[in-house]
Amino acid sequence: MDEFVLVGGSGFLGTATAEALRAAGARVTTVDRHPPARTSAGGPDWLRADLLVDDPPELPPGLVVVLLGASDPRPRRPWTLPLENAISTARLLPRLTGRQVVLTSSVEVYGAAAGPLTEETPPGLPWTVEELDRWCVRARELARTPCPPWRAAPLARELADADPTGRWTYALAKLAQERLVADAVDPARLTVLRLANVFGVGQDRVVTRLARRARQGLPLPVTAETVRSFLPADALARMLLDGIDPGVWNVGGEPVPLADLATGLRDLCGSSSPLVTMPRRTPDSSGLVVTDRLAAAGHRIGPLRPHLAKLVAELDDEPAPLFRPPLPVVVPPPPAQPDLVAARQQEALLSGEVKHGNRWTRELTERLGKELELDDEHRVLVTASGTAALRIMVAATVGPARPGDVAVLPSYTFPATAEILVQLGYALRFVDVDAVTWTLDPVGVAAAIDRGGVRLVLAVDTFGNPCDYPALRAVCEPAGVALLADSAAALGSLHQGRPVAQQALAHSYSMSFAKVVSAGGAGGALVLPADAAETVLASPAGWTRSELMSELPAVVAVDQLAELDTLVRCRAEVAEVYAAAARTLPVRFQQVRPGDRHCWVHWVALLADRDRVGRELAALGVQTKPYFAAVHRGPLGGGEHLPVTERLDAEALALPMSSELTVEQAERVVAALRHCLR
Repeated sequence: MDEFVLVGGSGFLGTATAEALRAAGARVTTVDRHPPARTSAGGPDWLRADLLVDDPPELPPGLVVVLLGASDPRPRRPWTLPLENAISTARLLPRLTGRQVVLTSSVEVYGAAAGPLTEETPPGLPWTVEELDRWCVRARELARTPCPPWRAAPLARELADADPTGRWTYALAKLAQERLVADAVDPARLTVLRLANVFGVGQDRVVTRLARRARQGLPLPVTAETVRSFLPADALARMLLDGIDPGVWNVGGEPVPLADLATGLRDLCGSSSPLVTMPRRTPDSSGLVVTDRLAAAGHRIGPLRPHLAKLVAELDDEPAPLFRPPLPVVVPPPPAQPDLVAARQQEALLSGEVKHGNRWTRELTERLGKELELDDEHRVLVTASGTAALRIMVAATVGPARPGDVAVLPSYTFPATAEILVQLGYALRFVDVDAVTWTLDPVGVAAAIDRGGVRLVLAVDTFGNPCDYPALRAVCEPAGVALLADSAAALGSLHQGRPVAQQALAHSYSMSFAKVVSAGGAGGALVLPADAAETVLASPAGWTRSELMSELPAVVAVDQLAELDTLVRCRAEVAEVYAAAARTLPVRFQQVRPGDRHCWVHWVALLADRDRVGRELAALGVQTKPYFAAVHRGPLGGGEHLPVTERLDAEALALPMSSELTVEQAERVVAALRHCLR
């Protein structure tokens, strides 16, 4: 029986290859940080290993197929490409000595070289091969010990910085991977397969994306004059089973223009989707890949159209789950510069300067003030949590409750909004939210104030959607009622073009793991009038003692805040994918007032059959969460009837949302949602 060891084999290509190999009776062992989709009945066939941080395991007998690497050639952080493709491979090299090895590379390694692209074509990349080899020497040296991102990022970033456009970073990383393996494996025992664009059900690249869009009648965007070769996912397994000689091989079908690909998919889907041709933004390769050597060796890919027809036929029966591991409803943003974050935190620990008021809490305070465009009459405090920020905000402005004092607030909110008011002695008067924006309804607030006893109104920027502040001020100010804002999710939102920071008397923010900016999982901030900030800091009641942020989370927050606009933009791109789909489905979602910017901490759909849809999405690998539960229906409620809030309580379901999600992943979430709503 043939034996194969797939290193990095739990991804799309590895999964397709393993299934085809097993179907032919082969024994397959997968080496990956994630478990494979399926396992054989014959004993252990998954070796769990994160090659960046774990010692490379002893590999079992068989042909070693190296599939290591990030599959998205255009990630938001380009330096992760050399990290995942080249440095992880450098860690594996000692286990490849003396083995028969097949390395899956990419035709991208030719870069901008003029076609036709044969195996002998010199790469046209920002670095020469000699420069890349010098980088590989340093990668091998680094890889002698574990390479977590905070250790390997400087070297990985050096390669990524060689390509300011980001267009060729993937190509540089894959060519570096080739050079590293070639240095460790006997040429007579090494086969390098430069694969064209692999496609199939279960991945998010150009062919599958266009097919999904065509089936939905959506526009089909393609780049003008771009030519590419394509490869069905099961082709690699066929070559491995047939056997392929050592050397370098181009692997792909006949090159086709992307416009012809989109037109062919549209015809196969019976779709009327319009073709949208976009200009090239950056220099491109010719895409004219020559596979004559492969064909002469008896490995023929065949015409593209039958493979496309098979893909279209399989889309409705796409295997579950669509995400493996499951896609979380919240994906916290990792550090943009993990090496700097680690170094700064270690410096603080070694110096002992870890309490609030040292370098990084001061810097975070200053940067937040600038980001929120505060005037001289306001001050920022950074806190240990969003809840601490809320409590300090109320204490610093209106103070604890006096007998009979009432606070008005929405019921559709995180429980902490109500909890801190109870802790400060206030009676709660819940008000419904607007049916369109899901933020506090000014008409309901006016009616609540008319009932008397109201000392403060605590508005909530729901999921990052700014409240109707002019209308709320018009209600509160004539009545002498303080308007405060729980802006926990609104760091990055804009109200009429300005940051949400001075629309109310004071604002509090959260930097928990779910928010646009995370302070390492927890943290918060608040904006106060300067005199109120001074008063609460000096208060003998100790409102801020142990509640202000320390240095370690501040280091993370400074790193995140530096790319706030990018984080918000990435969320907005995912939100637009969801919104475009929702307009064609029986789904309602939160709307944004003209002139405001939502930062989309969560994207929440209203679904009449929410619980069933949530269960079915979970089976497809899409995690969701009913969010929020109505507070007035819990122990803090007083028997109010709030129709909009109660509908939200019954129907709201948060879909995955993060700055780390790609548009392709969002489109697959939409495909899963459509499947559940059919």
